[in-house]
This record gives sequence, structure tokens and C-alpha cells, in this order.
Amino acid sequence: MINQQRVMGCALLMGGLMLVATPALADEISGTVDGEPQQWHVITHEDGSTANFSELMPGMTDVTIQGHREQTFETQGTLSISFIVMEGEASSAMVTYFPESSIMPHYGTEDEVPIDIEMLDIDGNEGRAKGRIAASLSHVTSMSEGHDHSNTMDVDVSFDVTLVREDL
Repeated sequence: MINQQRVMGCALLMGGLMLVATPALADEISGTVDGEPQQWHVITHEDGSTANFSELMPGMTDVTIQGHREQTFETQGTLSISFIVMEGEASSAMVTYFPESSIMPHYGTEDEVPIDIEMLDIDGNEGRAKGRIAASLSHVTSMSEGHDHSNTMDVDVSFDVTLVREDL
């Protein structure tokens, strides 16, 4: 006779394994900007997605995760996280946040900052990235001026997104 507890245990285990093996159910980017809770949306469009990757050369892949406040293209409130994957590993990233409706001024990292990648799976034309990044971003007024380290904002962001291949 089959033990009901064993059946339930197997069902829960199989459900958990299926959850781990499936792609991101929803493209989630959330966290804080200067302590204020924020949520961003990945936008999928005819030519791809704002969460994408492209192979620069064998063993080297560029990943960009761009989130928008609304499910439309809009500069104000956009967050962009970019990192390079070398031989399957990513250890640092660049982060930019656009508080206004233009690309200048913005806040960004002057140098690469550590990124915590919990899961990265890139295969064929799709992938998945899950992780977290916390950084201090410096104000940039224009392309001709450097980062103003006296004017900063902190970001702490988690993401779980489906990546789409973008051909260069």
C-alpha cells in the first residue's frame, strides 16, 4: 500500500524541481533607489527585449538588463545594469539610473562594481539571469564632465529576468 505522506513528499519534490528548471515566470526587477522602493518592467518588443545578451566573441557575452517604470519605453526612472560574462562567470557590472526624461543628467557607476549572480543560464537564443546588485551611483551632468562624487544615490536591486539574444 502506498503511503500518502510519501506520495505528497514526492509531489512536492517534483513541483520544486519543475520550478527550479523553468524560466523566469515574470521578468522582475525590484529594489530601492535612495531607500525608496521601486519596481521596473522588462519590455519585450518586435526586435527583442530590454533584457538581452549578445556574444562579443566566443566565451565572452555582454548582458544588459534595462528596466522601465511603466511597460512602455520612457527614459525617466529607467535603470540599466550591464555586465560581461567571461567563460560563464560575471563578477562586476556597470549601473545607470535616469531620474529625468533625458539621458543627461543621470546617476551611474564610474567603475565596475561587484554583482551577485545567483543564476545565469544562456543557451541559444534565450537565457535567464537572477541576481542582486547594490551600489552607490554618482551624478553625471554631461558627457564632458566627470562623475560628481559629492552627489550620490544608493541602489539595491534584485532581478530575475528572461534574456533574449540580440545580434550585433
